[in-house]
Formats: sequence, C-alpha cells, structure tokens
Amino acid sequence: MRRAIIVQRRLPGERSLLYELRELAEAAGYIVAGELEQVRHEDAKYNIGRGKVLELKALVKAAHADTVVFFNELKPSQAYNLRKKLGVEVKDRFELILEIFASRAGSREAKLQIELARLKRELSFAKEYISLAKRGELHGFLGGGKYAVDTYYTYVSRRIARIEKELRFIRRQKNNRWKRRVEAGLYSVSLTGYTGAGKTTLFRALTGKQGYVDGRPFATLSTFSRKIEIEGLPVLISDTIGFIDSLPDTLFDAFYTTLGENTLADLILLVIDVSEDEAEIRRKLLASLSTLFSLAIPRRKIMLVANKIDRIDSETLEARLEMLGRYGMKTVAISAIEGTGVDELKLMILKMLPGKTREKLILPYSQSYLIKEIGEKCRIISLRDTDLGIALEVEGREEVIARFRGRTLKAVVG
Repeated sequence: MRRAIIVQRRLPGERSLLYELRELAEAAGYIVAGELEQVRHEDAKYNIGRGKVLELKALVKAAHADTVVFFNELKPSQAYNLRKKLGVEVKDRFELILEIFASRAGSREAKLQIELARLKRELSFAKEYISLAKRGELHGFLGGGKYAVDTYYTYVSRRIARIEKELRFIRRQKNNRWKRRVEAGLYSVSLTGYTGAGKTTLFRALTGKQGYVDGRPFATLSTFSRKIEIEGLPVLISDTIGFIDSLPDTLFDAFYTTLGENTLADLILLVIDVSEDEAEIRRKLLASLSTLFSLAIPRRKIMLVANKIDRIDSETLEARLEMLGRYGMKTVAISAIEGTGVDELKLMILKMLPGKTREKLILPYSQSYLIKEIGEKCRIISLRDTDLGIALEVEGREEVIARFRGRTLKAVVG
C-alpha cells in the first residue's frame, strides 16, 4: 500500500484541516506515514518555505513515503519543483479527491464529470507549462517540447467541449425525468450534507434500501432515488453527493449536474453530524449552506437534520439544537443508525412539502379504474360509496388533483 506524508500550509488564524486531509488520503488508499504543517504566507517556488522543504525531504526518507499530499492547491511550477527536490510523487487535495472519485464512480455521468474536472485541471497546467517553457524555466512538457504542449492543449480543449456537450444532454434528460415525476404527482426530497454526516445511513433508514455505507468521504457520487409513502403520500427520496469545505471551482463546475439536482427537489434535508464540536459543526454547516445558496436554493426549502444524537448526552444535544436554531430553519434531531426520530422526521417532511391541497371528489363507478392511479399520485384520506359514485377525499399536489378533478363527474368543495 502507498505511504504518504500530508502537508498543510496555512495563514495565521486559519484552522488546521490536516485531520480532514488524513481522512481523504485514507479513503484514497494511502497509509498516512507522517504530517507536516507550516503557518506562513505562500512561497512562490515551493508553496511552503525552503527550510520546510528540507524538513519534508527528511521526513519522506525516514517514513519511506512514496507520495506527498498537500492540502493547498499547487501551481504547476510548485508541483514540478517539489517533485524535483523530494524525489517522490507530489499531489494536492484536488488530485486526491479526483482519485477517490475515480475509484468510486459507477455511472456514465459520474465518470464524465471526473474526466472533465481532470482535463480542466490539466488544461490550466498546460497553460502554465507553455508560459514556463517560453521563459526557459521548464524544459519541454513532460518530456516533450513546445509542439507537444500545443498539440496536447488542442486535444484537451476539444475533449472538454465534447464532454460538456454530453453532460448538457444528460442534464436535459434529468430535467425531463424530474418534470415527469412532478406531473405524476411525486414530491421529491433530496438528502445532502457535508461528507460523512450520515446521509446515506439516513437514506437507508427512510427507504429500507441498502445503500453503500463505509463511513469514509464521498461514499456517494451518483444520485440514488427510491419512492416511499409518508402517511399514504408518495415521495421520492434521493441520496446525493456530499459537500466539502473549499471545494475547488473546477470540481464544483464538473459536478454541477449532480449538485444541481438539489435545485429540482421540493425539500432539501441538510444532514449534520451534531456529535462534533460546535466550531466544526458551524464550519461544515456554513460550507454546505454556501453551496446550496450558490445553486439559488431558498432557505425555506431547507430542513436541518441533526444526526448522530446517540453519540451525545441530552444537555449537549440541547445546546446543539439551540445553536442550529439561530440559522432560522426547521430542525429535527435523529439517530439514523438507531432509527431514533425518523418517524418524527417523516411527519415534518409531510408538513413542509409545498403546494399540497385536500379535495373531495366524486368518481363515477365507470371510472373506478382511476382509484389505483389516484393512489399512486396522491394520498387517499377516505373512500366511500354514494348514489353518484365513489366519494374520495384526497391530498396531493394541487396541479395533479386539478387534473383528476377534470376527469371526474363532480368536485365537492368543503
């Protein structure tokens, strides 16, 4: 197994996130053999200071490491200089996340998004290699010359255009599927949250579907959906990709088709691990909300789900709920792994779903076949025989009930 040294350079006052980098490295299959941290402004040549590079070199040798992973995003010249100085592979968090994504991608969409992110990164690197080569600071491009750089740049640009075109097609297909679900009367609820918050465990608790759970970052890359009934109302529950702090713009853009599915949901369940300390909860919550708000998702569509309450005492839980309450969104406390609070969560979902209406309809006996379709798209509250036909009281999307109203003999108000 590969052995890695993890490194973070941070500014004074910035939080150390080496523990999160360790989780990512382990998720990618590395043994973390050492850590190094430096508080200073960026060095143009190495990112970290030159003295720290020598310390890192000694650590690499002592730990028999074959890779160094930086939390900081490295410029092409910095990565090149570090590899030359250390004599081992050097990568940053962006490349590490891509490694994890590549090992877990299953769908065509996920694979395309990963390739798009990688190629956009390589394109930016190619630009700098061209600049360095022109200044004589870098000889050739990965062993080639200027011609190789120009040819590769053209190839990557064309490939990016093709992938973006295919992803736009996938996005249109998804939008059409979501529209059909809405027309069918299905409400949609999206589970999201910071990676590791337990949303896939909650998906399993809500739906009974045995989703992949391993407790490591980015267990879910593609969206998984399952239809359930809450008090008789059909609802589509979807498990989506998790968020992470300081997600590089290129990764955010590449995964827009997956992240963007949250914009189509009627309700977002933002899952939060409340067993962590308050500062960590705030950091992860703000990172998640920032992503959702950047997708133009309104606050009224978001419900906070305080997960992992089995790991804390009642006094701590009360303090956590008070803190979350300051963000002005509905909050439900649960333990997804034990099932505590899941029934209460379902009732809150039912309460927050928008555009619901109740109506009494009279269905002629000749149209009794519609009862099954009504039951698949709406909640049937009551059903009885009358002289005019079958009397139903139903609840569901207003536009769906309106269509059924137009197909029945008579609508009864009140």
